Amino acid sequence: MEENEKTHQQQFSLASYFKNNKSITIHESSSLELFKSLITSHHPESTESYIKETKIITSSKLIGTLNEDIRLNINPSIVLIYEQRSLEGFHPPIQGFKNLNSTIEFDPSVRLVLRELMPYLNGDYTVKEIANIYETSETEVMYALQPLYEIGFLVLCSKSLVPASSFYAHLMSIERTRRIEKVKPINTNNEENLKNILIQNLFALYHFAAAFPDHLSTAISQTTNVNLKDQLCSTLSESYWYSNMLLKGLMELGYHKEQLKRLIPTPCTLGIINYLRWIAKTDLLSYAACLGILEYPEVSVDVISDISAYIQSEWEQIETLNLVSKEALEPFRKQKKLEFLSQKSQVSKRFFEVESYLTPERQEEIKNHVLMFIQCLQAEAHEVLEHINTLVA
Repeated sequence: MEENEKTHQQQFSLASYFKNNKSITIHESSSLELFKSLITSHHPESTESYIKETKIITSSKLIGTLNEDIRLNINPSIVLIYEQRSLEGFHPPIQGFKNLNSTIEFDPSVRLVLRELMPYLNGDYTVKEIANIYETSETEVMYALQPLYEIGFLVLCSKSLVPASSFYAHLMSIERTRRIEKVKPINTNNEENLKNILIQNLFALYHFAAAFPDHLSTAISQTTNVNLKDQLCSTLSESYWYSNMLLKGLMELGYHKEQLKRLIPTPCTLGIINYLRWIAKTDLLSYAACLGILEYPEVSVDVISDISAYIQSEWEQIETLNLVSKEALEPFRKQKKLEFLSQKSQVSKRFFEVESYLTPERQEEIKNHVLMFIQCLQAEAHEVLEHINTLVA
């Protein structure tokens, strides 16, 4: 092993390279499924589309050591993409990786770093040991590795202190993918089934929009940070009228206003809403992380118009199925576009930005709450499927 380490050290000086580099550049292709308005709804004309962005990932605060040195491992849930050509005697260079809904290609400089560090990213080596191998500091090694943790390429094997914002980025990169994997569209070509699925989705969107001010108000009452409270109050004021907008759409389905206001959500939809209400009272960061699972991912200004067009197209394609009237769908399309364009999708991130570091126990607690929330979403999709099967039977 010592001879192998010396060879790597001669070929590349990590300390020299990262002397003036505290960030990495990636090229990401993300599925527009992440921006889908109706998760369980499916229509035959839907096709897979992607947006492409170049991102610079910078870590302002670094992961800290507690009772054990920091160890990192490649995320076992991702698929590695290797370059076809490689130098003899070296590990095949990693070009990037992919998960269910995105592909990330590394900048050439990042590939160079990974070519050297890959043998040590198996959870067996500590950051301190890697730094000793390359005769550099642990800080410079972490500047190389932490952005890779934030985008979900690496996972922690040690119990370490993690900056709240870094943990949030890592959690969203992994758990938003899990949500897409677990909560899949219901495939059916039966027109009556499609109509029932669509209507149930529309009612769920209405109930979620109507309940949002309630659980967000609860979270605001628990917030002590003045700046965060002001930001959340601004989001709250914007969201109050969304449910009234959607109510008009449901009335186009033949329901009366008072009838709709008395309507109780389905058990699983109510379960999701009550889960958010409960967690807003008991655990603000877990509440924020659960909101993040439902939010649109953060994107650059360059692709906003493409995503807005995708949301528009999604509703237009639903409209062409002639399952319900255009007047019933229009308020929902408008609300989803407004929600995206108003950047309401970034509310969850703000909770983590005002926090400092998270202990291993706190990280695990938040992650477990998110996993439970995804199970609630999965149960709601299963409830829709059971309802359709009952109609068929």
